[in-house]
Amino acid sequence: MRVLRIPSQLCAIIFVVVAGAASGCGGGGGGSVPMVPIAVSLTPTTVVVNPGGPPVHAQILIDSTSETALVNFTGLPGGVSEMYASSDTNPSGVLTFSANKSTVTGTYMPTVIVNSAGQTASLRFTLIVSSAGTAGNVL
Repeated sequence: MRVLRIPSQLCAIIFVVVAGAASGCGGGGGGSVPMVPIAVSLTPTTVVVNPGGPPVHAQILIDSTSETALVNFTGLPGGVSEMYASSDTNPSGVLTFSANKSTVTGTYMPTVIVNSAGQTASLRFTLIVSSAGTAGNVL
């Protein structure tokens, strides 16, 4: 069996390189990168639908480091349905609301809940169900 001898200077260099890599190499101790909080907004902030009328669209902006999101709602009145369609490159997209003919007219304050990048954000908005023929978006 042949024994290889490594010069002591080379051992010292190897030790310094390995120790530097293990400590994060100049980054202040190798801590984790802080998470950037996600945010959600809706344009317009008030949506008006007519019972049995045409669908109404609203833009949802989701600021996230992820390209995907789960979008859910709470507080929608019975008879109102929603559909979320994201863009091809980020979770922002279009919400489509519609109300069937039996939906009770009134003003509601539902909440949109977004889960993305391991985080949750929510936003309350105004939804008006009106039989006065004013369906559409109110800015």
